[in-house]
Amino acid sequence: MAPKRKAEGSTSSKKTKKTTSKSKNDSELLSLDQIQDLGDQIIDSFKVNNFVELLDQLKKVKTILESNEHVETESLGRNIAVILFKCFQKLLKDGQMINKKSNDEKKKVVAKWLLDKYSSFKKIIAEYIQGKLSFESSLQLDLLEINLNLIKLESQYLKSSSKDLYFPNVTYKELIEAIITSKAGEISSDGTSTNFIVLEFIEVFKKNWDLQFYFFNCLSDPLEEWKQTKSEDELRLIFSNVYTIIRTGLLFDSEKLEEQPTWIQGKLPSIAYKQSTFKAQYQKCIITILTYPLLSNQYKAILLVLHKRIIPYMTQPQGLMDFLTDSYDVADDSVVPILALNSLYELMKNYNLEYPDFYTKLYSLLTPELLYTRYRSRFFRLCDLFLSSTHLSASLVASFIKKLARLSIGSSASGVVIVIPFIYNLLKRHPTCMIMLHNIEGSKKKDYTDPYDNNEKNPMNTNAIGSSLWELETLMSHYHPNIATLAKIFGEPFRKHSYNMEDFLDWSYISLLESEKTRRYKTMAALEFEEFDRLFDSNDKKETDRALIEGWTI
Repeated sequence: MAPKRKAEGSTSSKKTKKTTSKSKNDSELLSLDQIQDLGDQIIDSFKVNNFVELLDQLKKVKTILESNEHVETESLGRNIAVILFKCFQKLLKDGQMINKKSNDEKKKVVAKWLLDKYSSFKKIIAEYIQGKLSFESSLQLDLLEINLNLIKLESQYLKSSSKDLYFPNVTYKELIEAIITSKAGEISSDGTSTNFIVLEFIEVFKKNWDLQFYFFNCLSDPLEEWKQTKSEDELRLIFSNVYTIIRTGLLFDSEKLEEQPTWIQGKLPSIAYKQSTFKAQYQKCIITILTYPLLSNQYKAILLVLHKRIIPYMTQPQGLMDFLTDSYDVADDSVVPILALNSLYELMKNYNLEYPDFYTKLYSLLTPELLYTRYRSRFFRLCDLFLSSTHLSASLVASFIKKLARLSIGSSASGVVIVIPFIYNLLKRHPTCMIMLHNIEGSKKKDYTDPYDNNEKNPMNTNAIGSSLWELETLMSHYHPNIATLAKIFGEPFRKHSYNMEDFLDWSYISLLESEKTRRYKTMAALEFEEFDRLFDSNDKKETDRALIEGWTI
């Protein structure tokens, strides 16, 4: 949380005694001493009407800060908020805001009036957090801290009896809605939010189970409502704020939720420890925000963590099928389908998702751009897993082998380093495809054409099994010595074990250059040279030709 500021303002009262702004609203602000007097009167003589003046002053401060940065006004607003907090804290502890069973109608009316002003105070705090001031004000962080402390107070003093377990859902929901719809930040390149209020809230959120459980419980309905009422830009900002919060990790992994720390004191209601309830609310929130109109970087960000940080917390991950199949079929971005592979495979493996065109789409991802993308390592790890079954058709596997061999011709050296061992492993795993290495029909015909159809989208119809891997022989003459040496493995008997793909997936131009720099040679190359003092030798027989060169002398 933000460091606590001095509420009394004893050291800064001289600076903030009177504001000097020419603004009309600024001229209507009270001094710090006047604000302090109003607070003292509430506590000492219970002058409840002073609440109206203090709340009005807090609203005026917000109006000023929305138009310009005013340090003195910000300090005044902080002190007003702290004074109001202390007043409500005392009233809550004294029980003056609870409508207890009593025949005193006057006390009931006063308690109702105080609760109304208390609600107004929380509403103003939410407006500060939700709104976008002219600068990143520390006052917003202070109000966030005050609101979280109000949740603690309510859990202790607004319950009907001392034995009841109570979590103030209403207050927490107002705070969550203000944080999620806050406009104090922007969407970063990795899909997260730069909102300093969200980042501050995360510091408390990630440590307390009750804040996590009720977060999704309170947010599920508003997310659905916002989809109908907010603009696309607002929805993207909401998604960014929610994603930034949930990607920090949850305490749900713990075997004993009852032992997890909580923000409020004491044990929570029993429903807060039911995994099925949490998963149901969590799933509802996730599926709702995935229907929002997302930016490309947000699409990629959620797919990167979906299989590890989201699917395990859902009660029915099958609900993500539509989102993932749509992501897998994205045609205008080659990266999104690759990132969708992890989660799609998770659903196919553990949740019986049926996707008949899976390998057809996987084959379509083999494009020249694939070997240049930053996510190629992720793709080849998964592709190696998908093609590991020995029950796959030889025609299907041959299409993948031939396509990768064809792509390697125009790929970077770092991409070819991955393709060669990958093809070698496939041939070892599927020996029926070895015919592609031993096909010599092409050498007998002068007008031979490769029967492989590189434009065919269905891997079962490419006729790759009737082709040959002449591309691999081409790689044996590659300009990079490491590639040429590696490719020569196909000209030798297949007696070596399969390659460990992890040794090749992270290669790049930098690693290739480093391997050359650190290579040890058995013998050093012999060099012989002769130094000359002049450009032309005076005894040169072509003296006549040299004389024709103007401006040159011997």
